[in-house]
Amino acid sequence: MTASRYRSIFHTRLTAADAFSAAQGALRGWLRSKQLDVDAFDQGNARLGPGTFLLHNSRNTPDGTQTKRWQLRETGGPGAWVSALTVHAPGRAPEAARTWFWLDVEFMPAALDEAESGRGRKAAVPRLIGELLDQVPANDSLATLTRTPRLIRPDDVDELIDVLCDPDRRLPTIVATAHAKTPFEEWRRTVETVTKNTAGLAGLYLLDPYATEHFNKEIGSSHGVWGGSIRTFLPEVDPAGAEDAVRHRVLSAARIELDVRRAVGLLSGLPRTLSAESRLPAALAGITRTLLLEDTPKQAQARTSAPAEMKELRTENDQLRRNLHAAFELIAEAARNEDRIADLNEQLQALSAEFDTVNQKAVLLEDQVRGLQRRLVHIGHEKDAFEPQEQRTILPGSFAELLDRMEELSRIVFTGDIGLPLGLDEMPNASSWAQTTWQALLALNSYADARAADRFAGSFLQWCKEPPVGEYAIPAGKVAADESEAVKKDMRMRRQHTFPVPPKVDAKGRLFMGAHIRIGGGAGMRAPRMHYHDGVKAAGLICVGYIGPHLKVKSTN
Repeated sequence: MTASRYRSIFHTRLTAADAFSAAQGALRGWLRSKQLDVDAFDQGNARLGPGTFLLHNSRNTPDGTQTKRWQLRETGGPGAWVSALTVHAPGRAPEAARTWFWLDVEFMPAALDEAESGRGRKAAVPRLIGELLDQVPANDSLATLTRTPRLIRPDDVDELIDVLCDPDRRLPTIVATAHAKTPFEEWRRTVETVTKNTAGLAGLYLLDPYATEHFNKEIGSSHGVWGGSIRTFLPEVDPAGAEDAVRHRVLSAARIELDVRRAVGLLSGLPRTLSAESRLPAALAGITRTLLLEDTPKQAQARTSAPAEMKELRTENDQLRRNLHAAFELIAEAARNEDRIADLNEQLQALSAEFDTVNQKAVLLEDQVRGLQRRLVHIGHEKDAFEPQEQRTILPGSFAELLDRMEELSRIVFTGDIGLPLGLDEMPNASSWAQTTWQALLALNSYADARAADRFAGSFLQWCKEPPVGEYAIPAGKVAADESEAVKKDMRMRRQHTFPVPPKVDAKGRLFMGAHIRIGGGAGMRAPRMHYHDGVKAAGLICVGYIGPHLKVKSTN
């Protein structure tokens, strides 16, 4: 049902009491707008109108965690519209995410054989999300979620770029710009119309004319937005890598002006799909089952002798309980299936982004080759222009092959656990990851050769930013020179980032390796990393201590 579901998830700084109060206030306004019985809601009655029921359940745990859910069912025709608002306040949570709001709206067919009749019933953006965003300071990590785009002045541009590059951001961020010809306030109203169906699904921002110029100067031409265009920035923006730009879609002002109604759908389609199909944040995982278990009647501990009819009732009751627990198992299995689907969707998104990036890079290289060939022909070297290259790079198809070929790289030594990269071979995108890793190793090897021969004096990151002519390099955006101070100061995480090195590199035999290369995007298994130590100065070697899933840092805990 994800294709037709509306889902919005965000966190706030509100305390549990304030969050629950805001939720009830928003619910009252929403129910009133639907002409339902608000007095019945206030009194705790389930029936709010003909065929309309609102169910409420809650759970408190000894650690202070509090959860409440309100579910409105509006029956009619072949099924029911179900709107569920969950507010969750973990007992232990960072100040910026004291409470979580989770809103789902979808159509549920009355029976399996009526599922086809429910297809195509796409939930509109619920008025409830507008009520919530008006009352609640909603966030997606650093991004703010608002009903209409937040106006950005020049002084706000740095903050916006921080939002775009924030590794913890889950949702898209939509950035609109001032129109070159249309008066700003008039264009602002158009932007508000075009973005109306993204409320609760993305961070919304509108740059004023001066901020537009400043933003493009700061973020760079590849990731810029001009002339009334609207750009949807997916998570993990990398302004340093021009190849990354292709992931972030641009809707031109001309396309918007041609058909505003169609532009509304074009802009909201991707954020809606990503929100509906992504995995739940860790704070919300398992909440549905927990709430249902809380509402399950507890079985009596003692049984007394009873007449035959009482025994019959107890037998029936036991059967009902078994059926209920079987239903819980089905719910748990559905949750696991949803996690698996979310996992596959994340892998698909990562592969799609990687394909777009590689495809764009290939086209640029083809353009460059054609340009060089034309120049060679022009100066009379036609034979040289089309002669096959003697040196060809053959990429590995797996991490097993990559490990077998490590000896080809004279300046690279792998000191890590081979089981980790071999484990990556079980993933669908393993071949792509292995090829990216090999390209990074080739670049490190070339860099080490140049450093050892005193042909280059900078760091590997500098090498990739300005690669010498004819040398291997990778996009600088894939290279991280070090981990954060938080990781380096946390002893547990620091130990996880410490790996073996040969004695000639360091007498202790182990070193912290904060420098790493991003092999894939996302988090966890979907974000493999390669950690290394630059030991060229000491021993003429690059020590690779780790190839595997993303190690724990603040953003992946």
